Amino acid sequence: MLSDDLSWYLVLAETEHMGAAAAELRLPQPTLSRRLARLEREVGATLFDRRGRSLALNSRGRALQARIRAAVNQLDLGQAEVSKLLDPETGLVRFDFLHSLGAWMAPQIIRSFVANHPRAEIQLHQGGGPELTQRLLADETDIALSSPRPADPELVWRELYRQPVGLCLPSDHRLAGRKRVSLDEVGEEAFISTPAAYGSRAILNDIAAEAGVEPRITYVSNELSTVAGLVVAGVGIAVLPSDDPHIQLPGTVFVPLKTEIVREIGLIWRSGQGLDSTPGFFLADAADLLGAR
Repeated sequence: MLSDDLSWYLVLAETEHMGAAAAELRLPQPTLSRRLARLEREVGATLFDRRGRSLALNSRGRALQARIRAAVNQLDLGQAEVSKLLDPETGLVRFDFLHSLGAWMAPQIIRSFVANHPRAEIQLHQGGGPELTQRLLADETDIALSSPRPADPELVWRELYRQPVGLCLPSDHRLAGRKRVSLDEVGEEAFISTPAAYGSRAILNDIAAEAGVEPRITYVSNELSTVAGLVVAGVGIAVLPSDDPHIQLPGTVFVPLKTEIVREIGLIWRSGQGLDSTPGFFLADAADLLGAR
């Protein structure tokens, strides 16, 4: 145990007898005497009053005894906690995911993992893509379900799904009945999108660049469901995932784009991170569930 380097003093303080303490600790008595002498030199004071062959714990020794007992207890608790974390069946996985995946993909992954590992612990956090990346790099989380594929070489990516993307229009829009549409046909209209650092915004920018247009973004929201709601309200149009039922709101129509593009969704973790414990089991379950590429 980590506490062994300190616990000998507790035995000696309890027995107040060098021979009895040495026998209980299974140490040669001279070894125990040297330990006590070294400790007293380090603290700069005697901890026992010597009475012939007997020892009597003095006030300084009792003060140190209380502190060492507390430290030993904390070390034992810490070692037990580490052992628990190393057991894949009872350990902890910290799982982050995008807001837009919190209503469908993330719950599927969590449900599968809990069914297979009911005693494991999961800590959840939702956020935007840039935030999740920073949390991974800062070791504030183990695994993130995110999009797009990260550029940072310190992060590892495992693709889970390629989500189709379409043009989200109000149902009474002039192009609502089209089979396909090009972005240059709506280049002058108001767009609703996510913040500039988000993957959804990058998709819009890529499609717009290919079509030779610069989208006029009038409203920005962190939530794709809010973006879809603003389309329903008639204040703009948006490029959104076309197969997510949680943003296919009444009053909207999704028209496929002539430029076919997908939103890459995958799991991200730190390069070199040990995956032989609970986070590794979590990754394997998610990959099996969704057929990782």
